[in-house]
Amino acid sequence: MRNKLVTAILTVLMLLLLVPSKVLADTGDSGLPFYVSDVAEILSDGQRQDLESTAEKISSQYGCGVYIVTLDDYREYDSKSDMFSFAQDFYRSYQLGIGDSKSGILLLLSMADRDYSLVTYGSKAHYAFTDYGQRVIASEFLDDFRENEWYEGFSDYLSCCGDLLDRADRGEPLDVVYNEPSRMNSGLSLAVIIGVPLLISFFACEMMKRQMKPVSRQTGADEYIVPGGINLSLKRDVFLNRSVTRTLIRHEDRGSSGGSMGGTTVNSAGFSGHSGKF
Repeated sequence: MRNKLVTAILTVLMLLLLVPSKVLADTGDSGLPFYVSDVAEILSDGQRQDLESTAEKISSQYGCGVYIVTLDDYREYDSKSDMFSFAQDFYRSYQLGIGDSKSGILLLLSMADRDYSLVTYGSKAHYAFTDYGQRVIASEFLDDFRENEWYEGFSDYLSCCGDLLDRADRGEPLDVVYNEPSRMNSGLSLAVIIGVPLLISFFACEMMKRQMKPVSRQTGADEYIVPGGINLSLKRDVFLNRSVTRTLIRHEDRGSSGGSMGGTTVNSAGFSGHSGKF
């Protein structure tokens, strides 16, 4: 009996050694990271708690996990993988996501070389966070991260994720065929951007039109020929040009679910996303 107890204790200790202690400090009873895990300690306790509360609210409201993880150097945990592959492994290892499809989005930072990776997984996440939508999210936090404004960048990330999930909930996911939300276009509506130049052009053309000398319409070329100045001895019809109308037929790309035409590109492991520097 005593030998079995010792064996059990040693087994637990070995399992604990396999997981970084800082990560365990940010995990719940299940042993999995919650919504915000600041292993690199770039946030104050108050900032992390505020972000945690916001991420939990968004995740619960839309049924899609929204996660933030910071590490000192991801290569301390896996020296062979690139940042994007590591983020996918991290998502799977800690069983992130909500619902049967484990839908969620993860923003993972590695501070050593200022790397970031943004990955999405699950049907709801792929619907809400299209390829275009992911680029919009990245543009929201990268400008802050480049100035080392971590809390502001994470706040913008969460706010943008909430906006995109809300649009998806209404059946209007942000994609290349939609306009960006008003908070991302400097407060200028599409009508103003297009309408003002058109009005200026209209009034300019009207002013030039009024300055033109009115003339009567001529049905022949006699009025433009100087008497005795030209003698046409040969007349014939010459084919000068032609008008051709072409219609582009788009073919379905069976290799992905998105690409430049819109939608979300999902790899063979079921993930979408990208990596970069900040």
